[in-house]
Amino acid sequence: MYKYILEGAGDIDWMAIIPLLIFTTVFVIVSIRAVTAKKDFIDRMANLPLDENNSLKNENDLI
Repeated sequence: MYKYILEGAGDIDWMAIIPLLIFTTVFVIVSIRAVTAKKDFIDRMANLPLDENNSLKNENDLI
């Protein structure tokens, strides 16, 4: 049934290209941010689940 609906919709190649571009853009941004992140911020975020004082008042200093 879906096959016939998609055939009747015409050229839908753009429906595959747009999600690919969105994924690639997000992946590149996240990769760059991960590589350029400060060591202090990474260590703080890594230890946050183990920290008993989950105070976030100084979190803005690390960003």
